[in-house]
Amino acid sequence: MVKDLNRGILVAVYGLGLLLVAATITRMVPYYIGTPYQWTVIALLTVFLILFLTERPISLRINGYVHGYFLLQLAIRLALLFIPTYDAPQDYFTNLVLPLCGQAMLSLPPRVGRYWVGVFALFAMATMIAYYHSWDGVGFGLTYIAGCILIAVLSAVTLNADKARRETQALLADLQVANQKLEAYARQAEDLATVQERNRLARELHDVVSQIIFSMTLTAQAAKILLERDPARVPAQLDHLQSLSQSALAEMRALIQHLRPRTVAEEGLPSALRQLAVERLARDGLIVNVQVSGERRLPEFIEEGLYRITQEALSNVAKHAGVKQASVELHLEGDPISLSIEDHGAGFVPSAAENRSGHLGLANIADRVRALNGALTIESAPGDGTRIRVENISVKEGEYA
Repeated sequence: MVKDLNRGILVAVYGLGLLLVAATITRMVPYYIGTPYQWTVIALLTVFLILFLTERPISLRINGYVHGYFLLQLAIRLALLFIPTYDAPQDYFTNLVLPLCGQAMLSLPPRVGRYWVGVFALFAMATMIAYYHSWDGVGFGLTYIAGCILIAVLSAVTLNADKARRETQALLADLQVANQKLEAYARQAEDLATVQERNRLARELHDVVSQIIFSMTLTAQAAKILLERDPARVPAQLDHLQSLSQSALAEMRALIQHLRPRTVAEEGLPSALRQLAVERLARDGLIVNVQVSGERRLPEFIEEGLYRITQEALSNVAKHAGVKQASVELHLEGDPISLSIEDHGAGFVPSAAENRSGHLGLANIADRVRALNGALTIESAPGDGTRIRVENISVKEGEYA
């Protein structure tokens, strides 16, 4: 029993069936008014109509009811055909078979429904031949067979369309659930990135700024002691204190710039990289040679990601490479684009660095490259420098920040 049918389909099929039953009643009943079979015909048609209207709710409650229902309706149809006639076109009663075809397709699995439609079609042919005893019966029978097939096909098409609609709705619901999960994963990834940035800043504050402030504290205490014992040395201590405060200020500005590099959003990636080179020179004395081929804006998340990668790589150069020079090459021509950062410093063994917890900078770079769907290559060896290449960053045509 097909239970979860759309209300509109039920209304359409049963509405069509009611029209056929109503047409049969209004066509045939007037021939029997005033005859001995008047109430017999009216009673049979009334029973047929009541059974037709109650088939669906009863079938939903009683398994197998629909098969008995079809047999009873065929019996009523057969009785109407062979009631003695008074010039009535009794073959018209065969119209009552057509609504049963629609019910069979709606109430039963497709294969079983088709079997019943075949039974109705053969029943119509047989009764027409028995009624006319001539080739006229064959002609009328073929007409009713065509009607049964047509209604069955239309019902099947309607059911398939409704099934496709329900499957589409189920798929849409699944997609919505999947989208919600993806949004949750994205929020988790964003939270993780936030934690990583927070940890990085904490390390920066501890490793650099806090040490500078600690040195400032010691210098101030030394100046206070020298003020009483050797005042001539106080100006040198104050100069050193001023130098430390300027260094602390520069470090804080660098951290703020790391949090939100305004030049990336406002002026684009090439300008931001050149500004980053100026800041590294002022901060660490690191000379960064920036070379850009092509000049265009990229989607904001790509510019932000490539800037952060460069920032992380140059920070590693300043801390670990032991050199005062590095180069950055950005290729914006064509698609995909690429970025490389290179130095000729101390170098390291990439495979060994991956297994060391201290190399969080490389892990951050790898995470950012994955977020950009790019490819990361790290070429390095002890005493041979390091080259970080970010490639296969695809930018869709017409997509801008």
